[in-house]
Amino acid sequence: SMKTTIMRPIIVTVLFALQSTHSLQSSSPLAFVVPSCTQNNNCGRGGRLHRRQRTIQYLSDADDDGDEQIIPINNDKSILAGESTFQKYGRPTDITSDSFGPLLPIAEAVDEVTGGWALTYADLHPATPRTTIGQAFLATNIFYAAGGLALGVQGDWFYGALTELAGIVSFIYHYSQLEFGKNRAEVRLALLVDYFTAGAALICGGIYMIQLGIDSIPLDALLTAAGASVCLALCWVWEFGYPYIFWHSLWHILSALTGYLIGQDHLLSTGG
Repeated sequence: SMKTTIMRPIIVTVLFALQSTHSLQSSSPLAFVVPSCTQNNNCGRGGRLHRRQRTIQYLSDADDDGDEQIIPINNDKSILAGESTFQKYGRPTDITSDSFGPLLPIAEAVDEVTGGWALTYADLHPATPRTTIGQAFLATNIFYAAGGLALGVQGDWFYGALTELAGIVSFIYHYSQLEFGKNRAEVRLALLVDYFTAGAALICGGIYMIQLGIDSIPLDALLTAAGASVCLALCWVWEFGYPYIFWHSLWHILSALTGYLIGQDHLLSTGG
């Protein structure tokens, strides 16, 4: 009937919302069977709908001829339920010369050594560079800019510049992560470059810590370093959506603060 035809898109939308809510609570997907109104079940003008849960990932809807139509729903179930990107998609398949250019040998080596894990990244859906949460996440990179500038002004332009560069590349990587979404070679390339710049800043900070000696490192720097490490580890535990954004934002803040504290103490110890 005309009324049934009009109501079905509304019903599908409601059931999709219910499906997404259920995915947050259970790893078992939810679907509903929506039988059409027939003469035998006496739906009448009111059109009573019989719904029952099934452990399949589809919404099954019988058409007017009684043939069952299978409509996929909630393709992002595993992201909503908390499955990491690497667990969901496995090893990257787009590491090619077209994607990485002269960096291809390095990308292949990183991919091989880590079994494909290092060049996967979190799917941050539904956040984008245009959502409030996405913009707030990107804004946390300003801590690298502030710390690097402060170190430069105080005399350590080298470590300050490395910190600044790490912040810029981090912003580019996370912007592309938010903009392009899952499984994109552009994001993997930005991630690889981020490894270089962040690694350079971390190595420089590590050398400063060795020069200072573990007994001379300020307690506040040790505490922020420990906190940053915990937050980074939790990013890999919850490598999806808002949980990742929360923990990685804290990683940005605490790691930038750690770098600044180490750099400042190094300046004081060298008379800079």
